[in-house]
Amino acid sequence: MKQYLMLTNEELKRSWKMIVSVILAMASIEILTVVGRVIYEENQVQEYMVYAKLSESEALRSIGKLSFEQASSYFSYIIMIGVVLVILYAIQIWYRDWFGESKYIYRLLLLPGGRAKIFFAKWTSLALVIISFIGLQWVVIQLSYVIFNWLIKDDYRESSSLGLSMTLKQLYTMSLVDLLIFIVLSLFIVSFLFMLVLLERSYRNAKGMLFIVLEVIAVFVIVIGTMYALERSRLFLQQEFVGIMVTIFVLYFVYTIWKSLRLLKWKISV
Repeated sequence: MKQYLMLTNEELKRSWKMIVSVILAMASIEILTVVGRVIYEENQVQEYMVYAKLSESEALRSIGKLSFEQASSYFSYIIMIGVVLVILYAIQIWYRDWFGESKYIYRLLLLPGGRAKIFFAKWTSLALVIISFIGLQWVVIQLSYVIFNWLIKDDYRESSSLGLSMTLKQLYTMSLVDLLIFIVLSLFIVSFLFMLVLLERSYRNAKGMLFIVLEVIAVFVIVIGTMYALERSRLFLQQEFVGIMVTIFVLYFVYTIWKSLRLLKWKISV
Protein backbone atom coordinates (compact mmCIF):
# COMPACT_ATOMS: atom_id res chain seq x y z
CA MET A 1 0.00 0.00 0.00
CA LYS A 2 2.82 2.39 0.86
CA GLN A 3 4.50 1.82 -2.51
CA TYR A 4 1.17 2.32 -4.29
CA LEU A 5 0.62 5.68 -2.56
CA MET A 6 4.19 6.73 -3.30
CA LEU A 7 3.85 5.80 -6.97
CA THR A 8 0.52 7.63 -7.25
CA ASN A 9 2.08 10.72 -5.70
CA GLU A 10 5.03 10.41 -8.07
CA GLU A 11 2.75 10.18 -11.12
CA LEU A 12 0.89 13.32 -10.08
CA LYS A 13 4.12 15.18 -9.31
CA ARG A 14 5.49 14.35 -12.76
CA SER A 15 2.41 15.73 -14.49
CA TRP A 16 0.97 18.41 -12.23
CA LYS A 17 2.58 21.34 -14.09
CA MET A 18 1.13 20.17 -17.40
CA ILE A 19 -2.27 19.40 -15.87
CA VAL A 20 -2.52 22.75 -14.07
CA SER A 21 -1.38 24.62 -17.19
CA VAL A 22 -4.01 22.92 -19.36
CA ILE A 23 -6.82 23.47 -16.84
CA LEU A 24 -5.91 27.14 -16.37
CA ALA A 25 -5.68 27.64 -20.13
CA MET A 26 -9.10 26.07 -20.68
CA ALA A 27 -10.65 28.08 -17.83
CA SER A 28 -9.18 31.30 -19.19
CA ILE A 29 -10.47 30.60 -22.70
CA GLU A 30 -13.96 29.82 -21.41
CA ILE A 31 -14.13 33.01 -19.34
CA LEU A 32 -12.77 35.07 -22.24
CA THR A 33 -15.40 33.63 -24.59
CA VAL A 34 -18.13 34.82 -22.21
CA VAL A 35 -16.56 38.28 -21.91
CA GLY A 36 -16.08 38.47 -25.67
CA ARG A 37 -19.66 37.38 -26.34
CA VAL A 38 -21.03 40.12 -24.04
CA ILE A 39 -18.86 42.80 -25.67
CA TYR A 40 -19.82 41.58 -29.14
CA GLU A 41 -23.53 41.66 -28.27
CA GLU A 42 -23.35 45.23 -26.97
CA ASN A 43 -21.34 46.41 -29.99
CA GLN A 44 -23.78 44.69 -32.33
CA VAL A 45 -26.74 46.46 -30.73
CA GLN A 46 -25.00 49.84 -30.84
CA GLU A 47 -24.01 49.43 -34.50
CA TYR A 48 -27.52 48.33 -35.43
CA MET A 49 -28.99 51.35 -33.64
CA VAL A 50 -26.82 53.67 -35.73
CA TYR A 51 -27.36 51.78 -38.98
CA ALA A 52 -31.16 51.38 -38.67
CA LYS A 53 -31.67 54.58 -36.68
CA LEU A 54 -33.55 52.77 -33.95
CA SER A 55 -33.77 53.21 -30.20
CA GLU A 56 -31.97 50.76 -27.92
CA SER A 57 -35.15 48.91 -27.01
CA GLU A 58 -36.15 48.57 -30.68
CA ALA A 59 -32.70 47.31 -31.61
CA LEU A 60 -32.83 44.74 -28.81
CA ARG A 61 -36.22 43.52 -30.01
CA SER A 62 -34.79 43.04 -33.50
CA ILE A 63 -31.49 41.43 -32.53
CA GLY A 64 -32.60 39.65 -29.38
CA LYS A 65 -31.25 39.66 -25.87
CA LEU A 66 -28.32 37.55 -24.73
CA SER A 67 -28.62 34.62 -22.32
CA PHE A 68 -25.84 32.86 -20.43
CA GLU A 69 -26.62 29.71 -22.42
CA GLN A 70 -25.74 31.59 -25.62
CA ALA A 71 -22.69 33.25 -24.06
CA SER A 72 -21.34 29.87 -22.89
CA SER A 73 -22.15 28.00 -26.10
CA TYR A 74 -18.45 27.36 -26.79
CA PHE A 75 -17.95 25.60 -23.45
CA SER A 76 -19.06 22.27 -24.91
CA TYR A 77 -16.34 22.40 -27.57
CA ILE A 78 -13.69 23.34 -25.03
CA ILE A 79 -14.80 20.46 -22.80
CA MET A 80 -14.48 18.09 -25.77
CA ILE A 81 -10.92 19.31 -26.24
CA GLY A 82 -10.34 18.56 -22.55
CA VAL A 83 -11.71 15.03 -23.04
CA VAL A 84 -9.33 14.46 -25.97
CA LEU A 85 -6.41 15.72 -23.86
CA VAL A 86 -7.33 13.32 -21.04
CA ILE A 87 -7.39 10.44 -23.54
CA LEU A 88 -3.97 11.46 -24.86
CA TYR A 89 -2.69 11.72 -21.29
CA ALA A 90 -3.94 8.18 -20.58
CA ILE A 91 -1.70 6.98 -23.41
CA GLN A 92 1.22 9.29 -22.66
CA ILE A 93 1.35 8.29 -18.98
CA TRP A 94 2.67 4.87 -20.09
CA TYR A 95 4.77 5.73 -23.10
CA ARG A 96 6.76 8.45 -21.35
CA ASP A 97 8.17 5.74 -19.07
CA TRP A 98 9.59 3.88 -22.08
CA PHE A 99 10.70 6.78 -24.24
CA GLY A 100 12.02 9.14 -21.58
CA GLU A 101 15.74 9.72 -21.33
CA SER A 102 16.01 7.80 -18.04
CA LYS A 103 13.87 4.81 -19.17
CA TYR A 104 11.79 5.15 -16.00
CA ILE A 105 9.83 1.99 -16.77
CA TYR A 106 12.84 -0.18 -15.85
CA ARG A 107 12.94 1.31 -12.36
CA LEU A 108 9.21 0.65 -11.97
CA LEU A 109 9.39 -2.96 -13.15
CA LEU A 110 12.32 -3.73 -10.84
CA LEU A 111 10.53 -2.51 -7.72
CA PRO A 112 9.96 -5.25 -5.15
CA GLY A 113 6.45 -6.69 -4.87
CA GLY A 114 3.75 -7.14 -7.47
CA ARG A 115 3.46 -4.96 -10.54
CA ALA A 116 -0.26 -4.30 -9.98
CA LYS A 117 0.66 -1.23 -7.94
CA ILE A 118 2.18 0.34 -11.09
CA PHE A 119 -1.08 -0.07 -12.96
CA PHE A 120 -3.30 1.19 -10.15
CA ALA A 121 -1.03 4.15 -9.40
CA LYS A 122 -1.43 5.36 -12.99
CA TRP A 123 -5.13 4.48 -12.96
CA THR A 124 -5.69 6.42 -9.73
CA SER A 125 -3.83 9.46 -11.02
CA LEU A 126 -6.11 9.51 -14.10
CA ALA A 127 -9.17 9.14 -11.86
CA LEU A 128 -8.06 12.14 -9.78
CA VAL A 129 -7.42 14.17 -12.93
CA ILE A 130 -10.89 13.36 -14.30
CA ILE A 131 -12.65 14.17 -11.02
CA SER A 132 -10.67 17.40 -10.67
CA PHE A 133 -11.49 18.37 -14.25
CA ILE A 134 -15.22 17.88 -13.68
CA GLY A 135 -15.19 19.80 -10.39
CA LEU A 136 -13.09 22.69 -11.66
CA GLN A 137 -15.20 22.94 -14.80
CA TRP A 138 -18.26 23.45 -12.64
CA VAL A 139 -16.43 26.19 -10.73
CA VAL A 140 -15.56 27.86 -14.05
CA ILE A 141 -19.22 27.75 -15.10
CA GLN A 142 -20.31 29.40 -11.86
CA LEU A 143 -17.55 32.03 -12.09
CA SER A 144 -18.38 32.73 -15.74
CA TYR A 145 -22.03 33.17 -14.80
CA VAL A 146 -21.09 35.75 -12.15
CA ILE A 147 -18.87 37.61 -14.64
CA PHE A 148 -21.62 37.47 -17.26
CA ASN A 149 -24.17 39.08 -14.92
CA TRP A 150 -21.62 41.67 -13.81
CA LEU A 151 -20.64 42.72 -17.34
CA ILE A 152 -23.92 42.75 -19.21
CA LYS A 153 -26.53 45.44 -18.86
CA ASP A 154 -29.88 44.37 -17.46
CA ASP A 155 -31.67 45.45 -20.63
CA TYR A 156 -29.36 43.27 -22.74
CA ARG A 157 -29.80 40.13 -20.64
CA GLU A 158 -32.51 37.70 -21.61
CA SER A 159 -32.72 35.90 -18.27
CA SER A 160 -31.01 36.03 -14.89
CA SER A 161 -31.17 32.22 -14.43
CA LEU A 162 -28.21 29.92 -14.97
CA GLY A 163 -29.06 28.42 -18.33
CA LEU A 164 -26.80 25.74 -19.81
CA SER A 165 -26.56 24.12 -23.21
CA MET A 166 -27.93 20.61 -23.68
CA THR A 167 -24.44 19.07 -23.49
CA LEU A 168 -23.60 20.87 -20.25
CA LYS A 169 -26.99 19.99 -18.79
CA GLN A 170 -26.30 16.31 -19.42
CA LEU A 171 -22.88 16.58 -17.81
CA TYR A 172 -23.91 18.76 -14.86
CA THR A 173 -27.33 17.45 -13.89
CA MET A 174 -26.45 17.91 -10.21
CA SER A 175 -27.45 14.26 -9.75
CA LEU A 176 -24.94 12.16 -7.82
CA VAL A 177 -25.98 9.02 -9.71
CA ASP A 178 -25.43 10.67 -13.13
CA LEU A 179 -22.08 12.03 -11.96
CA LEU A 180 -20.94 8.59 -10.77
CA ILE A 181 -22.03 7.02 -14.06
CA PHE A 182 -20.01 9.59 -16.00
CA ILE A 183 -16.93 8.99 -13.83
CA VAL A 184 -17.25 5.20 -14.17
CA LEU A 185 -17.59 5.49 -17.96
CA SER A 186 -14.50 7.70 -18.03
CA LEU A 187 -12.52 5.20 -15.98
CA PHE A 188 -13.67 2.37 -18.24
CA ILE A 189 -12.24 4.26 -21.24
CA VAL A 190 -9.01 4.79 -19.30
CA SER A 191 -8.81 1.07 -18.44
CA PHE A 192 -9.49 0.12 -22.06
CA LEU A 193 -6.73 2.44 -23.31
CA PHE A 194 -4.33 1.07 -20.68
CA MET A 195 -5.04 -2.44 -21.95
CA LEU A 196 -4.36 -1.44 -25.57
CA VAL A 197 -1.09 0.27 -24.64
CA LEU A 198 0.08 -2.76 -22.66
CA LEU A 199 -0.84 -5.05 -25.55
CA GLU A 200 1.34 -2.99 -27.87
CA ARG A 201 4.19 -2.86 -25.33
CA SER A 202 3.95 -6.61 -24.74
CA TYR A 203 4.43 -7.65 -28.38
CA ARG A 204 5.69 -4.48 -30.18
CA ASN A 205 5.08 -5.91 -33.65
CA ALA A 206 2.30 -6.86 -36.04
CA LYS A 207 1.02 -9.42 -33.55
CA GLY A 208 0.47 -6.70 -30.96
CA MET A 209 -1.41 -4.52 -33.46
CA LEU A 210 -3.53 -7.52 -34.41
CA PHE A 211 -4.51 -8.05 -30.77
CA ILE A 212 -5.38 -4.36 -30.46
CA VAL A 213 -7.61 -4.51 -33.53
CA LEU A 214 -9.30 -7.66 -32.23
CA GLU A 215 -9.99 -6.05 -28.85
CA VAL A 216 -11.53 -2.98 -30.48
CA ILE A 217 -13.66 -5.13 -32.79
CA ALA A 218 -14.70 -7.30 -29.83
CA VAL A 219 -16.07 -4.26 -27.96
CA PHE A 220 -18.27 -3.23 -30.88
CA VAL A 221 -19.40 -6.81 -31.57
CA ILE A 222 -20.30 -7.43 -27.93
CA VAL A 223 -22.15 -4.15 -27.41
CA ILE A 224 -23.93 -3.88 -30.77
CA GLY A 225 -24.54 -7.63 -31.04
CA THR A 226 -26.06 -7.86 -27.57
CA MET A 227 -28.26 -4.79 -28.10
CA TYR A 228 -29.46 -6.14 -31.45
CA ALA A 229 -30.18 -9.61 -30.07
CA LEU A 230 -32.08 -8.26 -27.06
CA GLU A 231 -34.15 -5.86 -29.16
CA ARG A 232 -34.98 -8.54 -31.71
CA SER A 233 -35.99 -11.08 -29.07
CA ARG A 234 -38.53 -8.71 -27.45
CA LEU A 235 -38.41 -10.91 -24.34
CA PHE A 236 -37.10 -8.32 -21.90
CA LEU A 237 -38.59 -5.24 -20.31
CA GLN A 238 -36.72 -1.94 -20.49
CA GLN A 239 -35.35 -2.32 -16.96
CA GLU A 240 -34.19 -5.87 -17.70
CA PHE A 241 -32.57 -4.69 -20.94
CA VAL A 242 -30.67 -1.98 -19.06
CA GLY A 243 -29.70 -4.47 -16.35
CA ILE A 244 -28.21 -6.89 -18.89
CA MET A 245 -26.25 -4.13 -20.63
CA VAL A 246 -24.91 -2.83 -17.30
CA THR A 247 -23.85 -6.38 -16.34
CA ILE A 248 -21.99 -6.80 -19.64
CA PHE A 249 -20.34 -3.41 -19.14
CA VAL A 250 -19.20 -4.30 -15.61
CA LEU A 251 -17.85 -7.68 -16.74
CA TYR A 252 -15.89 -6.12 -19.59
CA PHE A 253 -14.63 -3.40 -17.25
CA VAL A 254 -13.28 -6.09 -14.94
CA TYR A 255 -11.84 -7.93 -17.94
CA THR A 256 -9.84 -4.89 -19.12
CA ILE A 257 -8.26 -4.50 -15.69
CA TRP A 258 -7.57 -8.25 -15.37
CA LYS A 259 -6.05 -8.37 -18.85
CA SER A 260 -3.86 -5.33 -18.17
CA LEU A 261 -2.58 -6.78 -14.90
CA ARG A 262 -1.86 -10.11 -16.58
CA LEU A 263 0.09 -8.42 -19.39
CA LEU A 264 2.02 -6.29 -16.93
CA LYS A 265 2.93 -9.32 -14.84
CA TRP A 266 3.74 -11.93 -17.52
CA LYS A 267 4.40 -10.15 -20.83
CA ILE A 268 6.13 -6.86 -20.03
CA SER A 269 9.83 -7.57 -19.57
CA VAL A 270 12.74 -5.42 -18.48
